[in-house]
Amino acid sequence: MNLRTAAICLILMPLSVSLLRPATAAESPLPPTLAKALEGAELDTKDGWAFRQTVTVQALDEPGTTTITRWDPSKPAGERCTLVSVTTSDGKADDGDPCKGGHDRESYGDVVRMLQGATVLTVSENDERAVYSFVPQGDDHGLHMGDIHIGVDEENAERMVGTLEVVKTGAGAPYVEKFSLNLGEPAGNLLAKLKKLDIVYRFAPDVDSGAKLLRELDIDLNLSVFTMFNVTTQVSMRYDEYRRL
Repeated sequence: MNLRTAAICLILMPLSVSLLRPATAAESPLPPTLAKALEGAELDTKDGWAFRQTVTVQALDEPGTTTITRWDPSKPAGERCTLVSVTTSDGKADDGDPCKGGHDRESYGDVVRMLQGATVLTVSENDERAVYSFVPQGDDHGLHMGDIHIGVDEENAERMVGTLEVVKTGAGAPYVEKFSLNLGEPAGNLLAKLKKLDIVYRFAPDVDSGAKLLRELDIDLNLSVFTMFNVTTQVSMRYDEYRRL
């Protein structure tokens, strides 16, 4: 496995921030516009939609890779993923298997669970948009990426800042259009230190069902291993051609 493939695996074999796991019930009610925007999350079930996914990865100084796959959770295991194409910026073949290990698409309900136990503050609001900030709360702190776990103590966890942008007009409104998480300060230990982590989700409503579906996911990460080796990775995921099952 080359460095680029290893970095891809760090990101795409499951990436989950433990700060985002369900915590206790919210201590204070959500702002009315945001509460309304989060309604209907049950329409976006992870096994209820087939879709196309386009993933572009740029890791270290290795050639960039763009992979297109189709996912259909209604099919038997082993047939749910179909590889459409793999292209690299240097034109060489890629030795990875994007279908291996399955896929766990983030849902609109994940946004709702993210806010459990969090204090949400209104940054700005007008007739068209509302912007909110929050600090995720939870008992299990850390970042899990494949076989690597980076512990984040409570003090650093409180520096993980979230932002939500709600669209208030147009079809399907109100809904959370943009949801972002940013690590305010480096976290980790001598073995591995996470210097930068920016995650941005973008959602948009399905015209027919009204379900708010993930359209874009961007990850910008800088990880220092053994204080000598820096892994800088940008991942861009695009989701389209949704089909309700």
